[in-house]
Amino acid sequence: MSTYTLTYFNGRGRGELTRLILVAAAVQFEDVRVTWPDDWPGTAQADSPLGQLPYLTIDGIKIPHSLAIARLVAKRFNLAGSDDLEQAKTDAVVDTITDLQNAFYLVAFKDEPDALIAKFIAEDANTHLERIEKIVTLYGTEGYSVGSSLKWSDLHLFDITSTFLALDVNILDKYPRIQAVRRTVESNDKIQAYLKDRPETSF
Repeated sequence: MSTYTLTYFNGRGRGELTRLILVAAAVQFEDVRVTWPDDWPGTAQADSPLGQLPYLTIDGIKIPHSLAIARLVAKRFNLAGSDDLEQAKTDAVVDTITDLQNAFYLVAFKDEPDALIAKFIAEDANTHLERIEKIVTLYGTEGYSVGSSLKWSDLHLFDITSTFLALDVNILDKYPRIQAVRRTVESNDKIQAYLKDRPETSF
Protein backbone atom coordinates (compact mmCIF):
# COMPACT_ATOMS: atom_id res chain seq x y z
CA MET A 1 0.00 0.00 0.00
CA SER A 2 1.36 3.41 -0.95
CA THR A 3 2.18 6.04 1.65
CA TYR A 4 1.36 9.72 1.18
CA THR A 5 2.98 12.78 2.73
CA LEU A 6 1.79 16.27 1.79
CA THR A 7 4.25 19.05 2.56
CA TYR A 8 2.89 22.59 2.58
CA PHE A 9 2.79 25.72 4.70
CA ASN A 10 0.59 25.86 7.80
CA GLY A 11 -2.39 27.14 5.85
CA ARG A 12 -5.00 26.12 3.29
CA GLY A 13 -3.74 27.93 0.18
CA ARG A 14 -2.65 25.67 -2.65
CA GLY A 15 -2.32 22.59 -0.45
CA GLU A 16 -5.87 22.32 0.86
CA LEU A 17 -7.39 20.78 -2.27
CA THR A 18 -5.15 17.72 -2.02
CA ARG A 19 -5.94 17.42 1.68
CA LEU A 20 -9.67 17.48 0.92
CA ILE A 21 -9.35 14.85 -1.81
CA LEU A 22 -7.43 12.50 0.45
CA VAL A 23 -9.92 13.07 3.27
CA ALA A 24 -12.93 12.46 1.01
CA ALA A 25 -11.30 9.27 -0.26
CA ALA A 26 -10.56 8.11 3.31
CA VAL A 27 -6.84 7.87 2.54
CA GLN A 28 -4.40 8.12 5.43
CA PHE A 29 -1.70 10.72 4.84
CA GLU A 30 0.92 12.66 6.76
CA ASP A 31 0.15 16.37 6.76
CA VAL A 32 3.50 18.13 7.15
CA ARG A 33 2.97 21.85 7.83
CA VAL A 34 6.00 24.05 7.25
CA THR A 35 6.21 27.25 9.29
CA TRP A 36 7.69 30.52 8.13
CA PRO A 37 10.28 31.79 8.94
CA ASP A 38 11.31 28.92 11.24
CA ASP A 39 11.36 26.21 8.56
CA TRP A 40 11.14 28.22 5.34
CA PRO A 41 13.34 29.03 3.58
CA GLY A 42 16.05 26.69 4.73
CA THR A 43 16.09 22.92 4.93
CA ALA A 44 12.43 22.62 3.97
CA GLN A 45 13.00 24.55 0.76
CA ALA A 46 16.14 22.59 -0.04
CA ASP A 47 14.19 19.35 0.39
CA SER A 48 11.45 20.35 -2.06
CA PRO A 49 11.89 19.24 -5.67
CA LEU A 50 11.53 22.73 -7.19
CA GLY A 51 12.17 24.91 -4.17
CA GLN A 52 8.46 25.56 -3.67
CA LEU A 53 5.40 24.15 -1.91
CA PRO A 54 3.29 22.08 -1.96
CA TYR A 55 4.74 18.76 -2.94
CA LEU A 56 3.46 15.25 -2.36
CA THR A 57 5.74 12.37 -1.45
CA ILE A 58 4.44 8.99 -2.62
CA ASP A 59 6.55 6.00 -1.62
CA GLY A 60 9.63 8.25 -1.51
CA ILE A 61 8.92 10.00 -4.84
CA LYS A 62 8.31 13.77 -4.60
CA ILE A 63 5.72 15.32 -6.93
CA PRO A 64 5.53 19.14 -7.16
CA HIS A 65 2.81 21.54 -8.38
CA SER A 66 -0.53 21.75 -6.60
CA LEU A 67 -2.84 20.81 -9.47
CA ALA A 68 -0.62 17.96 -10.68
CA ILE A 69 -0.70 16.55 -7.14
CA ALA A 70 -4.45 16.99 -6.76
CA ARG A 71 -5.19 15.50 -10.18
CA LEU A 72 -3.05 12.46 -9.43
CA VAL A 73 -4.75 11.62 -6.15
CA ALA A 74 -8.19 12.37 -7.61
CA LYS A 75 -7.54 9.86 -10.39
CA ARG A 76 -6.15 7.27 -8.01
CA PHE A 77 -9.21 7.44 -5.79
CA ASN A 78 -11.97 7.78 -8.40
CA LEU A 79 -12.74 11.47 -7.94
CA ALA A 80 -11.65 12.61 -11.40
CA GLY A 81 -14.39 11.25 -13.65
CA SER A 82 -15.52 7.89 -14.97
CA ASP A 83 -13.99 8.24 -18.45
CA ASP A 84 -11.73 10.58 -20.40
CA LEU A 85 -14.58 12.89 -21.42
CA GLU A 86 -15.85 13.30 -17.87
CA GLN A 87 -12.28 13.82 -16.70
CA ALA A 88 -11.88 16.58 -19.30
CA LYS A 89 -15.07 18.24 -18.06
CA THR A 90 -13.81 18.01 -14.50
CA ASP A 91 -10.45 19.48 -15.50
CA ALA A 92 -12.25 22.35 -17.26
CA VAL A 93 -14.23 23.14 -14.11
CA VAL A 94 -11.07 22.94 -12.00
CA ASP A 95 -9.25 25.28 -14.38
CA THR A 96 -12.13 27.78 -14.31
CA ILE A 97 -12.06 27.80 -10.51
CA THR A 98 -8.28 28.12 -10.54
CA ASP A 99 -8.59 31.23 -12.73
CA LEU A 100 -10.47 32.83 -9.83
CA GLN A 101 -7.93 31.58 -7.30
CA ASN A 102 -4.96 32.88 -9.27
CA ALA A 103 -6.55 36.28 -9.94
CA PHE A 104 -7.27 36.68 -6.23
CA TYR A 105 -3.76 35.68 -5.18
CA LEU A 106 -2.32 38.37 -7.47
CA VAL A 107 -3.86 41.02 -5.20
CA ALA A 108 -4.03 39.19 -1.86
CA PHE A 109 -0.27 38.83 -1.49
CA LYS A 110 0.71 42.39 -2.37
CA ASP A 111 1.83 44.88 0.26
CA GLU A 112 -1.13 46.50 2.01
CA PRO A 113 -3.69 44.48 0.04
CA ASP A 114 -6.90 45.47 1.86
CA ALA A 115 -8.12 48.03 -0.70
CA LEU A 116 -7.17 45.74 -3.60
CA ILE A 117 -9.04 42.82 -2.05
CA ALA A 118 -12.14 44.94 -1.45
CA LYS A 119 -12.09 46.06 -5.09
CA PHE A 120 -11.59 42.48 -6.27
CA ILE A 121 -14.53 41.22 -4.20
CA ALA A 122 -16.78 44.02 -5.43
CA GLU A 123 -15.87 43.72 -9.11
CA ASP A 124 -13.59 41.03 -10.49
CA ALA A 125 -14.74 38.11 -8.34
CA ASN A 126 -18.23 38.18 -9.80
CA THR A 127 -16.94 37.86 -13.35
CA HIS A 128 -15.18 34.64 -12.36
CA LEU A 129 -18.11 33.36 -10.30
CA GLU A 130 -20.47 33.87 -13.25
CA ARG A 131 -18.19 31.72 -15.40
CA ILE A 132 -18.02 29.03 -12.73
CA GLU A 133 -21.81 29.04 -12.33
CA LYS A 134 -22.15 28.70 -16.10
CA ILE A 135 -19.80 25.74 -16.49
CA VAL A 136 -21.20 23.96 -13.41
CA THR A 137 -24.68 24.35 -14.87
CA LEU A 138 -23.44 23.03 -18.21
CA TYR A 139 -21.65 19.93 -16.93
CA GLY A 140 -23.21 19.12 -13.57
CA THR A 141 -26.44 18.24 -11.85
CA GLU A 142 -27.96 19.71 -8.69
CA GLY A 143 -25.24 19.58 -6.06
CA TYR A 144 -22.42 18.40 -8.33
CA SER A 145 -20.16 20.38 -10.64
CA VAL A 146 -19.73 17.48 -13.09
CA GLY A 147 -22.09 14.53 -13.52
CA SER A 148 -23.92 13.21 -10.50
CA SER A 149 -21.17 12.14 -8.11
CA LEU A 150 -18.46 13.82 -6.06
CA LYS A 151 -15.43 15.02 -8.03
CA TRP A 152 -12.30 16.91 -7.09
CA SER A 153 -13.82 19.91 -8.86
CA ASP A 154 -16.53 20.00 -6.15
CA LEU A 155 -13.87 20.04 -3.45
CA HIS A 156 -11.90 22.77 -5.24
CA LEU A 157 -15.04 24.87 -5.59
CA PHE A 158 -15.87 24.43 -1.91
CA ASP A 159 -12.36 25.35 -0.82
CA ILE A 160 -11.96 28.47 -2.95
CA THR A 161 -15.43 29.85 -2.32
CA SER A 162 -14.92 29.40 1.42
CA THR A 163 -12.20 32.03 1.20
CA PHE A 164 -14.55 34.48 -0.46
CA LEU A 165 -17.43 33.81 1.92
CA ALA A 166 -15.10 34.73 4.78
CA LEU A 167 -14.66 38.13 3.09
CA ASP A 168 -18.27 38.65 2.00
CA VAL A 169 -21.03 36.39 3.35
CA ASN A 170 -23.36 37.38 0.51
CA ILE A 171 -20.98 36.85 -2.40
CA LEU A 172 -22.64 33.62 -3.58
CA ASP A 173 -26.24 34.83 -3.32
CA LYS A 174 -26.61 35.02 -7.12
CA TYR A 175 -25.09 31.60 -7.77
CA PRO A 176 -27.46 28.78 -6.75
CA ARG A 177 -25.54 25.98 -8.48
CA ILE A 178 -22.34 26.93 -6.67
CA GLN A 179 -24.26 27.00 -3.40
CA ALA A 180 -25.68 23.55 -4.13
CA VAL A 181 -22.19 22.13 -4.68
CA ARG A 182 -21.08 23.61 -1.39
CA ARG A 183 -24.00 21.93 0.41
CA THR A 184 -23.03 18.58 -1.09
CA VAL A 185 -19.44 18.89 0.11
CA GLU A 186 -20.49 20.14 3.54
CA SER A 187 -22.81 17.16 3.98
CA ASN A 188 -20.01 14.64 3.40
CA ASP A 189 -19.32 12.93 6.73
CA LYS A 190 -15.57 12.68 6.18
CA ILE A 191 -15.28 16.32 5.16
CA GLN A 192 -17.41 17.38 8.13
CA ALA A 193 -15.12 15.59 10.55
CA TYR A 194 -12.02 17.07 8.90
CA LEU A 195 -13.37 20.63 8.94
CA LYS A 196 -14.29 20.30 12.61
CA ASP A 197 -10.69 19.50 13.56
CA ARG A 198 -8.86 21.51 10.88
CA PRO A 199 -6.38 24.05 12.28
CA GLU A 200 -7.50 27.68 12.13
CA THR A 201 -5.06 29.48 9.86
CA SER A 202 -4.79 32.93 8.28
CA PHE A 203 -4.88 31.68 4.69
